[in-house]
Amino acid sequence: MQGKIRNLLSISSILLFTYPLSISAQSYGTALGVRLADGFGFTLQQQVTVHTTVEVILQSGFKEKDVTLTVLGEVHKSLLTRGFNFYTGGGLYHRWLQKDENYVKQPINPWGITPIMGLELTMGRINLSADFKPNIRIGGDGDAFEWHTGISIRYKLAGRYFKDDGWKFWKKW
Repeated sequence: MQGKIRNLLSISSILLFTYPLSISAQSYGTALGVRLADGFGFTLQQQVTVHTTVEVILQSGFKEKDVTLTVLGEVHKSLLTRGFNFYTGGGLYHRWLQKDENYVKQPINPWGITPIMGLELTMGRINLSADFKPNIRIGGDGDAFEWHTGISIRYKLAGRYFKDDGWKFWKKW
């Protein structure tokens, strides 16, 4: 239990101190694509405020057929241009384990929290990102801490809804 708390505090400290790095937002409003990590999955990002997106990841493993759903809030900070960003955030995950007929008692599906931090580059309508996304299990069976890295390739479906000069979302409609 102390190891879980130490890991959570370490990750929280990193996220807290990296938050104020710069002042610009990402260059897309909606992006959809694929994610390669421990398995193959789909990712959807939606801008919800000037600097913030919500990302939904649905992923299945290469070896196991377990399915994981992750919902994340992310804050984007421009590094050199609006198209090259550092982002941090966190959210929740839930994994549905594949049933194994060899077990008398099936394992309980794990769920927990997951912080994230990464870099992304948007060139035209293509968005590339690389991230670190550990899972910290709160309930269910499985490892208490899992370290995941991933690469996502997304297609920009829509431009920014919110811009630095105020709330412009309604003008798009």
